[in-house]
Amino acid sequence: MIKQPKVSVFMPAYNQEHLIGESIESVINQTYTGWELVIGDDCSTDNTLGVAREYQKKLPEKIKVFGNKVNLGITGNCNELLKRCSGDYIAFTAGDDLFLPEKLEKQINLMESRPECVLSYHDVEVFDSKSGEVIRHWNSGFNAADPVTGKADDVAKMLVLHGTAFMSALSVVVRRSALPASGYDFRVPIASDWLMWIETCANSKGSVCFLDDSLARYRKHQGSITHNTREDITDQMVSLGIVEARYPWLREVARRRRGYEYYRQGVTSVLSNDFAIGRSQLLLGMRTYVWSWKSLAWWIFSWFKQVSS
Repeated sequence: MIKQPKVSVFMPAYNQEHLIGESIESVINQTYTGWELVIGDDCSTDNTLGVAREYQKKLPEKIKVFGNKVNLGITGNCNELLKRCSGDYIAFTAGDDLFLPEKLEKQINLMESRPECVLSYHDVEVFDSKSGEVIRHWNSGFNAADPVTGKADDVAKMLVLHGTAFMSALSVVVRRSALPASGYDFRVPIASDWLMWIETCANSKGSVCFLDDSLARYRKHQGSITHNTREDITDQMVSLGIVEARYPWLREVARRRRGYEYYRQGVTSVLSNDFAIGRSQLLLGMRTYVWSWKSLAWWIFSWFKQVSS
């Protein structure tokens, strides 16, 4: 038999006592058998760690579980997880999301057949946690993001410009050797995976591949990190500063993205009736990078909205 490459399934967890069991089961039920599951609990206040350790007792040769002594936050916990991953590949998930059975088999087969592929991803089904109803698909159907593939450095530019809108972190598998040696950047405490994918692609001469299949399910619920931090752009701005400093060839697209973030914050402020702040952000965005007539239109609209309020 041909030996299977080892895949480390990377699972950070925090206060997911009632969800993590299903996430673990989705890894156990993979048709691909050459995996290890590494779970890092970041001082949960519920029984998340206890549930994970029950699974570890059943499969001690396949499941590694650790609990941090102090809360390290998302980036700190993710770096502790990376240290414990020993696979040739790393597949990323969380304690509330689900793999579909053929995910690892299809992704690893693709990457093994294409040695130049340093990162692969696939379509993801987004569902409501309470009802189980499918909300949308990440890369297919109405209002979905078109996948971006090809040379890794070209994908790096698109990641800077568009963020991870076209690539769900849950779908990503990376060659361990392609990840930055320093891991996640501690200066980005929450949304550090965006910078990680940018750096993985920016430092590679390989390619990025996409599978058209929907191979995982992303759970939408009130406690999710993306739900609670979607309006905070501090991490994005810090990440863009790091990109501009490290990669001169990415400065232009980083500047365009920075201008867009100011524009987006300006629109949000205007809609919240914070008119002075909104106009200030819109003007700052236009000075950083003029995106389109929309910035000026929103600036004018803010005056009409303020007078009519």
